[in-house]
This record gives sequence, C-alpha cells and structure tokens, in this order.
Amino acid sequence: MRAIAVLALVALVACSGSEDVPLDADPTPAESCVRPGEAGNNLGVGQYCTPDGIQCAGFDLAPLCLAAVGQDQWFCTRIGCDATTNCGDGAGCLLETAGSACVPCRCDSRGIGCI
Repeated sequence: MRAIAVLALVALVACSGSEDVPLDADPTPAESCVRPGEAGNNLGVGQYCTPDGIQCAGFDLAPLCLAAVGQDQWFCTRIGCDATTNCGDGAGCLLETAGSACVPCRCDSRGIGCI
C-alpha cells in the first residue's frame, strides 16, 4: 500500500506544470518568419526547422538550422555566402558585418539575389 502511495505522489509531481503549456503549442519564436510546415526552396533555404536541427540534414547547400544555434529564425540556411553564391529560388545572400547567410527573400528582401 505504501508503494502505491509513493507512485501516486511521483505521478502527481511529474504531471504538475503540464497545464502551463499545451501539448500542441507552437514553440517557434514569434519573430521567426518561417512557421511549422513551411517548406524551403529548391536548395532547402527557408525549410522550417527546430533546435534539434534534423530537418536540415538532407540539404547539402542549407545544412544549418538557425534554431540549433540559438537564433530566433527557425529555418535552414547556408552560412558564408557572398555575391556569387546561388541561394536558390526566392532566396538571397544577406551580407551583415557579423557574417552572411542565405535567407528567404520573403523574410528579408535585402539579400543579394532578391528582387
């Protein structure tokens, strides 16, 4: 009987707090221009991804998930692009002082290659 009481207490503690966040809540930061279910371009740039980054593994030219490196944008990208880089359909190379990356034009139209 005592073992059952302990298990019930453990179950109660384990479940407490689960009411705070619904299981189907979208964890994507509000700042991210890409939402769950959105696909990337022909190279994978702009593919929605999560902090585990596995969604980008199949894209040789967009292997980095920004969410996996602590960014508020949750999509696959290619870093280190320049003015000659092909970022794929609807994406451009965004050059910033901190670095460069391929970005969907709908997220930031300042990228080289965006019209």
